[in-house]
Amino acid sequence: MRSARETGRAARSTQRSEQEATSSSSTKLIVAAIDFGTTYSGYAYSFLSDFKKDPLNIYAKYWKTGGGEGLVTEKTPTTILFKPNGEFHSFGYEAEDQYAELAEDDEHKNWHYFSRFKMKLHGQAKIRREMKLMDDQGHQMPAMKVFSEAIKYLKSHLLESVHEKVLGVKDTDIHWVITVPAIWDDGAKQFMREAGKEAGIPDNQLDLALEPEAAAIYCKAISVKLDGSSFEPGTQFILVDLGGGTADITIHEVEESGNLIELSPPSGGPWGGTKVDAAFDDLLENIYGEHVVSSFTQERKVDELDLKREFELKKRKFAAKDKIRFRVLSTLTKTLKKTGRTLEQNLSGTIYEGQVIKKNDKVTIPGTLMSELFEDVKKNIIQHMQEVLMQHPEVNIILMVGGFSDSDVIMTAVKETFLHKTVIIPPEASLAVVKGAVMYGHDTSVIISRSMPFTYGISVAVPFDVNKHPESKKVYKGGYYKCEDNFKVFIRVGDTVIPGKTMVQHVCNASTESSANVEIYRTKSKYPIYTDEPGCANIGSIQLQLNNIRSSGLRTIQITMSFGSTELSVQAKEEGTNNAVMAKFNFLH
Repeated sequence: MRSARETGRAARSTQRSEQEATSSSSTKLIVAAIDFGTTYSGYAYSFLSDFKKDPLNIYAKYWKTGGGEGLVTEKTPTTILFKPNGEFHSFGYEAEDQYAELAEDDEHKNWHYFSRFKMKLHGQAKIRREMKLMDDQGHQMPAMKVFSEAIKYLKSHLLESVHEKVLGVKDTDIHWVITVPAIWDDGAKQFMREAGKEAGIPDNQLDLALEPEAAAIYCKAISVKLDGSSFEPGTQFILVDLGGGTADITIHEVEESGNLIELSPPSGGPWGGTKVDAAFDDLLENIYGEHVVSSFTQERKVDELDLKREFELKKRKFAAKDKIRFRVLSTLTKTLKKTGRTLEQNLSGTIYEGQVIKKNDKVTIPGTLMSELFEDVKKNIIQHMQEVLMQHPEVNIILMVGGFSDSDVIMTAVKETFLHKTVIIPPEASLAVVKGAVMYGHDTSVIISRSMPFTYGISVAVPFDVNKHPESKKVYKGGYYKCEDNFKVFIRVGDTVIPGKTMVQHVCNASTESSANVEIYRTKSKYPIYTDEPGCANIGSIQLQLNNIRSSGLRTIQITMSFGSTELSVQAKEEGTNNAVMAKFNFLH
């Protein structure tokens, strides 16, 4: 239904007692976390017995690259390959290598290769459960299948590692955690939970952990271990999680118990390392020509893969004074030569003449030109950090984590901009999220409170008041005039909420039908009036399944929404009866 019918009783906020709240400590033998990233993914786990002795005693998987380098990395690429019949084939480095080899032999037709697909869930207020992803060749496959098979692979790989250490571990002995960006919408979080369920993870054995929160938990623990004075009670710090797809920023304060209080809602944007990759692709097209680059990527898959891996290594550690030599660009130069032109001819008269130089079998690009690839993303990150810190001038510690934080360009920019603040990049910064997620899975109470990123509420219809309601919203229903589309606020943006405790109740009338929907809205506005105001969005619904125990009359339903956890939850009850109405959020469309 479009609007629930208001009973005249206002929404009220309550907090459950400690006895009523769900236990925040896992009693499972093992907590296993999957860090599902835009460019790279990985996992980590720890045993309950180890966690009690030392929370930082966490096992993380290291991956070996394909190709000739044989490098060991902390994560594997988020790439997945399916056979022509849609059956899963491989993930990570193996998927990259296999697809490149198939393409070299022109045998890749009708295979399905996906990379960096996580960002398809970013920034969409309405995500469809049936949404599809496009593979490398333009063919489509259900997104749920792609995501769930990727999670299933990481889950199976993790279980193999666990069984190598301990025999007899059962599926029910493991509590799972999947990381998600804090700035993701509720629909994206629900999509990941359902993908985890499709991958074989029971709903009651799965938590979602917000990536910057998980990183903050790990950084506080590791910093206290290395320097006990860094994070004493009262310390406030900004956590900047820079991944492949997004920059996630949060501010926390260390509470007396050592747990964390979130001081402001998570914020950020799509300012990850893939933006630099895209800028590099544009640079190559400017130098070699779009047609030449297109031919190279279609015909020389192995070389294209080598170039991507080479650039990934170069972009992290180069300095502006360096001259960066690319071995694989010599192959792109050969592709150009087939058109009858040389690299020197392409460069002549352009801004790149004298900068991009071919020497022997390598192409050299100056560090100043490489630095320009970072300009847009660097500007966005720094500007957003400045805006957040202006609201919290007392914050003096900047924690940087995530694979993109390894970039010397970004690191230098942060240090030069915030000269009077302490910048900390912990060891294994790219593993901070997944290790923190393991710690969170063992004890979710480490996060004392969160700050709401949106105002949430539902659409209700109330008696029409000529002195306050516009005529455009006046409707005649049930024998009297009503005003529809009123925004009944449950919780406001910036409100502090306590995981497992903060609940808001609202009572509305439902029809005598066997089911009804109550629409959920959100906005950045603190005091919305109507659900169709600019910035308000319908993000889903509360689905109510009613027992037809009365033949007539209106049913009064008490809706209880719980806030403070990584996901919203809801309960419903038919007032005046013992009938607990089944209710659930549906943020997928």
